[in-house]
Formats: sequence, C-alpha cells, structure tokens
Amino acid sequence: MKAERVSTFQAAEELQIGVESVRYLMEQERLPIGMVIRKPKSKKATYIIYRGLLDQELARIAGGGQRKW
Repeated sequence: MKAERVSTFQAAEELQIGVESVRYLMEQERLPIGMVIRKPKSKKATYIIYRGLLDQELARIAGGGQRKW
C-alpha cells in the first residue's frame, strides 16, 4: 500500500500559508510533514509531503498547539 502524497500547493492551502513558506519551513526542518530531496550541486529540490503527516500537523494545530514556525 502506497502512502498518499500531497502537493505543496495543497499543503499550503490546508495550512493557510504560502507555497514558498511550506518549502522554506520544510527545508529548515521546522515543518515535519515530509522530506526535501536535493541533489548535490543542484538548486532544484523535490518536496515529498505525506497526507498522514500533514493531517497530524493540522490536528496538532487545531487542538490548540502552537505553530512551530
């Protein structure tokens, strides 16, 4: 069974922040919703966001948790 993945655009919409903020926070390891893969000597990155981790973060925020970012 494959884990469901979410686009950066969808994650940004659900978190109510900008797409660039999602990317930046993931690169800084301050938004634990997936992983960032960057090839050596490359400016481009791939952002892998998992539905389960995004839902956990949304539930934590909805439950009164502070945004870590």
